[in-house]
Amino acid sequence: MLQKAFGFLFVFVFAPVCCGLLWSESMGREKYRAGNIYLAGFLTQFGIFQIIAVPVMIWDIYGMQRLVNLTTGALTALCVGGIGMTVWRLRREKWAAVFVKRPAAALSFECKLFWILALSAIVFQMYMSYAYAPFDGDDSYYVVQSVLADQTGVLNRIRPYTGLSTDLDIRHALATLPLWEAYVARMTGIHATIVAHSLLPLVLIPLTYLCYYKIGRKLLDASDIKLPVFMTLVSVMQIWGNISIYTNATFFLMRTWQGKSILANLILLVQIWLLLEIFDSSDETGNGSKRGYWGLLIVNNIAAAMMTSMGAFLAAMFLGIAGLVGAIQRRRLSILLKAALCCVPNVVYLLLLVAMG
Repeated sequence: MLQKAFGFLFVFVFAPVCCGLLWSESMGREKYRAGNIYLAGFLTQFGIFQIIAVPVMIWDIYGMQRLVNLTTGALTALCVGGIGMTVWRLRREKWAAVFVKRPAAALSFECKLFWILALSAIVFQMYMSYAYAPFDGDDSYYVVQSVLADQTGVLNRIRPYTGLSTDLDIRHALATLPLWEAYVARMTGIHATIVAHSLLPLVLIPLTYLCYYKIGRKLLDASDIKLPVFMTLVSVMQIWGNISIYTNATFFLMRTWQGKSILANLILLVQIWLLLEIFDSSDETGNGSKRGYWGLLIVNNIAAAMMTSMGAFLAAMFLGIAGLVGAIQRRRLSILLKAALCCVPNVVYLLLLVAMG
């Protein structure tokens, strides 16, 4: 029980929050919000795991314990760095100067009602995903990979369908999300299947709606009724979106733990939010306020490759188009150059995929 509690707190609370503190200064002082910090830290955890998991998986067949040790060590070091930077900053500045407090705007009755509806819909989706965890045919491959890595320590060298030894399947293996789920299982002591079907939806569903909230704040007035209406409509569309097995809502609520679902419902949403922050001309607070978002785009691109091999291509293409449009609209070639630099991890990943395929 203690292992489950401490493992869960480390993976889903301590590591994301403390790693996110590393980004707080570079996102600008007015961006010291808990949601930004947690989201940045969660993405950092994904990026660090992908960077460590790919070489360990390639060079060490029985490398699961090594992967756990290296990932935990790296995350711990980043957490210590994040806490240290925050303590140093707090000694240099007053609390009020670091964590900007803005007076909360009075909400109308209609606004409160829609917020209650939106939050109720989100909690309902979390409950249904946990209590009625659906089975999907892809579980026989991806979830079994997580179970095999956790229970045997072998990294992607056992065929899930037969249990026989096989060569490294580059097409699937370089997308290391199943190994991350095995890492969560090792840290918490929870079976990898339960991690995928029951635990991850409780984390990924609210995290996805946090991204929708961030996007809504950039496009709509946070004190106006439009933002809770937007959140409510998104929730309704997700709940009633199972009109086929291919819709975004179907993947979001019924295949939450799969890489293709996390790519479409979280990673690409994060990319939209970061681009909105970068191109927001009304939010110019110095170079630091934008530098952090460009850095998070790099981390997000690494996380996209972790979800699925196609994710590296899609994220780079999306960012390249947005960078080109932004450079033309702002008449600044530097925007396109920064976008190209953010795509370097994607190019490296795709070259590795081609070379090993």
